[in-house]
Amino acid sequence: MSYLIKRVVVIGSGTMGGGIAAHVANTGVPVYLLDVTPQELTDQEKKRGLSIDHSQVRNRIVNASLERLRKARPAAFFTAEAAELVTVGNLEDNFEWVGEGDLIVEAIVENLAAKRELIARIDRVRKPGSIVSSNTSGLPIADIAAEASADFKAHFLGTHFFNPPRYMKLLEIIPTPDTKPEITAFISDFAERRLGKGIVICKDTPNFIANRFGSVSGAIALGYLLENKYSIEESDAILGPLIGRPKTALFRLQDLVGLDVSSSVSANLYELIAHDETREVLRDQRMSSLRTTQMERGRLGDKTGQGFYQKPPKGAKGEILTLDLETMEYRERREPDIPSIKEALKIKPLGARLAFILAQDDRAGSLARHTVYNSLAYAARRVPEITDQIINVDRAVRWGYSHDLGPFELWDALGVRQTVEAMKTQGIEVAPWVNEMLAAGHESFYRCNDGLSSYYDQARQTYPSVLSDERKIELTHLKAAGRVVRENKGASLIDLGDGVLCLEFHTKLNTLDEDVKNILRVSVEELETKHWVGMVVGNEAADFSVGANLAGGLGAGGSTAIERSVREMQDALMAVRFCYKPIVTAPAGRALGGGCEVSMAGGRTVAAAETYMGLVEVGVGLIPGAGGCKELVRRVVSPAMRSANTDPLPVLQQALQTIAMAKVSTSAAEARSLGFLTEADLIVMNRDYQIGEAKRLVLALADAGYRAPARGNTCYAAGRDAIAALRAGLYIMQQGGYMSEYDLHVSGKVAYVLCGGDISAGQWVDEQHFLDLEREAFVSLCGEPKTIERIKHMLATGKPLRN
Repeated sequence: MSYLIKRVVVIGSGTMGGGIAAHVANTGVPVYLLDVTPQELTDQEKKRGLSIDHSQVRNRIVNASLERLRKARPAAFFTAEAAELVTVGNLEDNFEWVGEGDLIVEAIVENLAAKRELIARIDRVRKPGSIVSSNTSGLPIADIAAEASADFKAHFLGTHFFNPPRYMKLLEIIPTPDTKPEITAFISDFAERRLGKGIVICKDTPNFIANRFGSVSGAIALGYLLENKYSIEESDAILGPLIGRPKTALFRLQDLVGLDVSSSVSANLYELIAHDETREVLRDQRMSSLRTTQMERGRLGDKTGQGFYQKPPKGAKGEILTLDLETMEYRERREPDIPSIKEALKIKPLGARLAFILAQDDRAGSLARHTVYNSLAYAARRVPEITDQIINVDRAVRWGYSHDLGPFELWDALGVRQTVEAMKTQGIEVAPWVNEMLAAGHESFYRCNDGLSSYYDQARQTYPSVLSDERKIELTHLKAAGRVVRENKGASLIDLGDGVLCLEFHTKLNTLDEDVKNILRVSVEELETKHWVGMVVGNEAADFSVGANLAGGLGAGGSTAIERSVREMQDALMAVRFCYKPIVTAPAGRALGGGCEVSMAGGRTVAAAETYMGLVEVGVGLIPGAGGCKELVRRVVSPAMRSANTDPLPVLQQALQTIAMAKVSTSAAEARSLGFLTEADLIVMNRDYQIGEAKRLVLALADAGYRAPARGNTCYAAGRDAIAALRAGLYIMQQGGYMSEYDLHVSGKVAYVLCGGDISAGQWVDEQHFLDLEREAFVSLCGEPKTIERIKHMLATGKPLRN
C-alpha cells in the first residue's frame, strides 16, 4: 500500500504539540490542531457575558496556543502565511476531524491512562490506512496502544520530537513489534525529506536514547558539582563548549527545559529502569533538595523568568543574575577564576582541547573528568539495551543535545585505550564489550577508509559500513578522498563528480577575504575553460558566510585600495552571475552582507530551510557594495516596472526598508518574500541533502541547455524624483526617533543607489550602472569617522552601534 500525507491532525496544543503543528505547516501540509475545552470561565470571559458553551471559550486553550506560536521567538513558523494552514478546534466539538487525518500525532500530557483513553477514541474514528504516532518522551510505546485494534497497532509508532520541533534536528522513531515495517520506513522518509529531521530508530525502552543518556549524564554532573560546591558560573563554563557541549551547558539548559519538566522526567525514569546500575544518581539527595526548593519558590526557569538564572522583568533593562547555590538567592555574575579554562579554549580541535582540560589538576579538570568519563562509560553500558548500534547513540546525542561529538566519537577523539585506562583508574565500570574490542586489537569505534565510514558492531565484532544515502554529499569525505581541485587558505574547490565542482569557503565564520575573492575568480576560470559542466557554491558549516572580514582592515591602504578591492569583488561576483555554465549557490545558516550578495550571484539557489539572509551593512555604517543594492533593484523593483503606468515608489520603499532596516529573514521562505530568493530557487528542508540537491540542479540546468543571463539595460533607475520621495520618508522616520542622524545619512545613500542616482527621469540601465553607484557610496562611507566607530564597536562587542 502506498501512503500520502495530505492532512495532519495534532492532538494537544502545548509546547510540543503546538510546535509540531507549526513545523508541519511550514512544509505546506494543512494541520488540524485540537485540545481540550476549558472547565470554567475566566474573569474576562465573565465580564464579556460569555457562557461556557461559547465557541470562543471552548477553543480558548487552543487559540491561546496558536497565538503563542505566531508570536514565538525564535519563530515557530517560517512565515506568517504558514500559520494560516493551522485550523484549531477542540476535542468535544471537532473530534470528527481526526477521521480526515492521514497522520495523527498524539501530544497530550505524559499520563498513560489519559493517552490510552485518547487512543481508544482515535481508533474509533480514524480512516483505514491512516498513521498514528505518540510524541511521548518516555512512556512505553507498546503500552500506549496495548488495548487498541490490530489495524491500529499495525499503523502506530512513537515519534519523539525535540524542543523546539522546528529547530532541533533529532526525531526518534520507535516502532513496536506490531508496527508494519513499511509504516516505519514511510514515516522515516517523510520526516527526513519533508520535515528535515535526522532519524534515529530506537528500541522501545525508557526515555529511548537521547533522553536516557541526557538525564543520567546530567544527573552525574549535577550530583558531583553540588557535592564539591561548584558555583553555577564555574559549572556552565566547564560543561559547555569547553568539552564540546552547547553554551546552554547544564544550568542554562535546565532553565530552558523547565525544572518541573526535568524533575518529572527524572522521577519517571527512575521507576522505569530498576535494572540500571546507575539509576541512583537520579535520586541524589542534594539534587532533590535543590529542585524542591526551586520549585517551591516558583523558580522553574525561562517560563517563570527565573530559575538558576534570573532575567530582568520583561521590558526592563538590567543584567541577568545568577543563583548562589549556598544562599539560594540571586546575585551578580562572578567570572570563574580557573585559568585553565581560558588556556583550553585557545585549542580549537575538540579532542586536543578536552585532553588538555582532563589533564588539569584543578576544579575544571576534576569536574570534566567526572562528567566525561562517567558519561562515556554509561553510554557504552547501555549498548545493546537501548540500541544495537553505537552510531544511533552518537547521532541521538549530537542531534538531540547539540553536542559537537557523540559519546563514542568523543571517545575516539581522546583515544579509546587510554580513556579506558583513565576510567579504570577512577573506578568507573567499563562495558565488557569495550574491553573485548580492545583485546581483539580494535583501537577505535569508527574507521574511515577512502572517505567511507564504518563503525564497530559489538554483537558481530566487525565494522559494518555506515549506510550511504545517495541524496547526501559530504564534502569532508570527498576532501579526504583527494577530490580537491584547487585550494587556498580561504576556500577549496572540490570535485563532486559528474563534472560538477563545489566551491567551499572555510575562513572563520566563512567571512569573505582576499583568499575567497581570489578563488571565486579562479573557480569561474576553471569552470569555463575546462571540462566541467557547472558549479555549486556551498559548505557544511553552520553559516554560509557572515559577510566581509571587517578585521581584515577595510581602511588599509586608503580609499584607492578600498575602491580597488570592492571593484574586484564586484567583478568576481559578476563573473559568477554571467558564467556561461550554471552556478548554483547553496546558502544555509547566516548569509549576511557579502554572504547574501554571493548567494544572489548564482544562476539559481538551493537554500536550506533554515537560512537567515540579510544585507546588514548599515549596522556598521556602510551600504551593500558587491551587488546587494543592484540585486534588489533587479529582483524587486525592475519586474514591477515592466508593467505600464506602474508607480516605482512602493517597490523602492520595500527594497529601501529591507536594506536600511538591515532586515534578516527568519527562514528561507521569508528570504523569498524579501527578494533574496526568487520563485525559481529551491528550498530544501533537510540540510544534509542540500549539496546533493544543488548538484542535481546544476546537472538539470546543464542538460536543459543553460544560457547565461542576457546583458543589457535590464535594471530600472527611477531617478531624482524618487530619491527625493524616499529621503522625505527617511527624514520623517528620523524625526520620529526611529533612526539616528547618521542612520539617516547612510540610508540616504542607499536610497540614492536604489534609484539609480541623480538622473532626470526613470530609465532602463545596465547592472554595472548600479554597481558603480554602490562602489562610490561604499568607499565614501569607509572614510567617515562614524562608520569607523561603528566598525570598531562591532569588532569589539559583536553588536551594532547606533551613533
